[in-house]
Amino acid sequence: MRRRTSNVLLALVALTLALTAAAQDEVRTTPGTFTIEDFLEVPTIGSVRVSPDGSQVAWVRSRRDLEDDTRLNELWLSDKDGKQPRRITYQSESTGGLRWRPDGTLCFRRTVDDESQVFINPLDGSEPRPVTDFDQGVGAYWWSPDSQWLAVLAAKEEDEDEEEDDKADWTVHDRLELPEEYPQLWIVPAGWWTTPDDEREARRLSDPPFHCYHVAWSPDGKTLAVTYNPLFSSLVDEEQRVALVDVETGEWRDISDPERHASFAAFSPNGKQVAFLTDREADYRAYLNLVDLVVHDLQSGETEIVYGATDHVLAGSGSTPRHAPIWSADGKSLYLSAALGTTLDLYRVDVKKRQLEPVTELAGALGSWDVAGGTFAFVESALHEPGTLYARPVKKDKPVALDTTNDTVESFGLLPAQKLQLPGKDGVVVEGFLFLPPGAGMNDKLPAVIEMHGGPFSRYGNAWTTRYPWQVLSHQGFAVFIANPRGGTGYGAEFLRGVYRNFGTDDFDDLMAAVDALVERGVVDGDRLGFTGYSYGGLMTNVVVSRTDRFQCAVSIAGIWNYTSAIGQNNSQLFIDSYLQPWAGDLDRMWEHSPASRAATITTPTLVMHGLDDEPVDPRQSIEMFSYLQLNGVPSRLVLYPDEGHGINRPSHMLDYETRELEWFRHYLMGDEEAAGAAPPVPVEETVR
Repeated sequence: MRRRTSNVLLALVALTLALTAAAQDEVRTTPGTFTIEDFLEVPTIGSVRVSPDGSQVAWVRSRRDLEDDTRLNELWLSDKDGKQPRRITYQSESTGGLRWRPDGTLCFRRTVDDESQVFINPLDGSEPRPVTDFDQGVGAYWWSPDSQWLAVLAAKEEDEDEEEDDKADWTVHDRLELPEEYPQLWIVPAGWWTTPDDEREARRLSDPPFHCYHVAWSPDGKTLAVTYNPLFSSLVDEEQRVALVDVETGEWRDISDPERHASFAAFSPNGKQVAFLTDREADYRAYLNLVDLVVHDLQSGETEIVYGATDHVLAGSGSTPRHAPIWSADGKSLYLSAALGTTLDLYRVDVKKRQLEPVTELAGALGSWDVAGGTFAFVESALHEPGTLYARPVKKDKPVALDTTNDTVESFGLLPAQKLQLPGKDGVVVEGFLFLPPGAGMNDKLPAVIEMHGGPFSRYGNAWTTRYPWQVLSHQGFAVFIANPRGGTGYGAEFLRGVYRNFGTDDFDDLMAAVDALVERGVVDGDRLGFTGYSYGGLMTNVVVSRTDRFQCAVSIAGIWNYTSAIGQNNSQLFIDSYLQPWAGDLDRMWEHSPASRAATITTPTLVMHGLDDEPVDPRQSIEMFSYLQLNGVPSRLVLYPDEGHGINRPSHMLDYETRELEWFRHYLMGDEEAAGAAPPVPVEETVR
């Protein structure tokens, strides 16, 4: 059942449906009109910030520019009633990190000389002015309540250490990462804005190997609540803690349980309590845990759960929280997002009653949001709608549209994806979304692409994507099914832990059962199936081609091939959380589960792509896979993108890999000889012993 929060939204839906219906007549006669180039240049809305008094909303409109091969960001501002929306910056590149100073001045980060610094925009027509000047830039920042100081996360300054021998060309590691590059906590004076002769100096309040993530100021400005890791390393458990830091003395005091991952603190308006999020169960590591919302009383020192024991994924939709809760002005409740199944909405938690109640019940999904001064602003998107920004009073359900990017795709007639619940293994329900070509029906036996999400501790919801061109594939004549098998979030602890010590086993069976159901219903053609995925979805793609030959082709992106070698490369944390250490009993199990162990059985033509600077998943995983495929004569191709990490993000690179993916499916599933497939593998003589 579709859910909406207001008649205004219903009217917008009706208008969108009318425009879509009008556009479909043209789309049906010209299939494939929504191209990869169109998809990549669709603008989106994010970084929503409400002014302290609730009267104004600022946001960022972002889009890729394929011609200049860059991403452009525009800062916009509007009154909360939607009047006079206006663009306020014209230097688009690398602008973001919006925040309001408590005095009502708008601030943001801008890249200067390749480093990100904090700027103040007085909104009086004058040029924005810099506040920081760090050698390696600023990662994040938070204003003190009196607007006189900034808490900043930035690396140590280059001149703080002794000068290094310029003849040294080697690197010494005490851990795989270099602690001197970790973000540290700084206090930066910003009083010069009102007091030009201010001579106070910046102070650093943490030292490597501390790794700081998030900061909150107490209302009196004397204390910081900091999320940090005391010894961050991919070779150890990534257990974050929450500590209180005395601004004057620099003294640190932990307030969270060191045995549980804790993060994203927020002081109550009266300064007597600190809310934060913490792992529910100490026996499970961060990736395998749901989180609880807790409140720490500063006078008694007691920490109590204000909301837990729920299947909701609090403060985001992934395995770890993404944002801090926000206190209501009266200190009686906390706001945070939460995911359940494929939904993502804003919720209010009553601190005394320990109750969770929805603030939104969206047909799509909650995007960027903020609450301040009695105003709630949020972005709603869907799989066929890039998003609309709304504002409304916190206590009333009458949102006003401030901006939208939905109009940029109206002419393409994008159809809503159909939410399906399909049978998995042993009674598990696999939820997902089905994209059909314009004019297609549910029994047309279409060529199909099945896609698995990353993580595995994640899930697909009804939200616009800026990475996966599902709508492009459907406009090219493919049915596309994106799936949530066990191991993902939003379906409870048991479902989340469904792949513990079992990557690519029960989740593979769930996926195959769901595909069986689609074939039996006549939606897809069982003889024209393709599979793809990114990150853990790439791992699952590798599993699929190694466990079955039912797919005519596959595309693996940034995936893991050999679990036993991956744990010794850059993705140790994933396996430390999810398997016993190889020398502690799981070596044989990890090899058995690895796609590499079944390399001899693979026959599926497979396109393998990876970023060369990927740290979470080393590109050697894809190189090793491609080598195995070539040795076994499997039609395959390897594409490696320079200067790309785990997310391949440069517009020209995204255009290339998504075009290659589309052509791969067209070649092998539609018989399009003009679309690129694999060159014949180099023959390798079999050795007889």
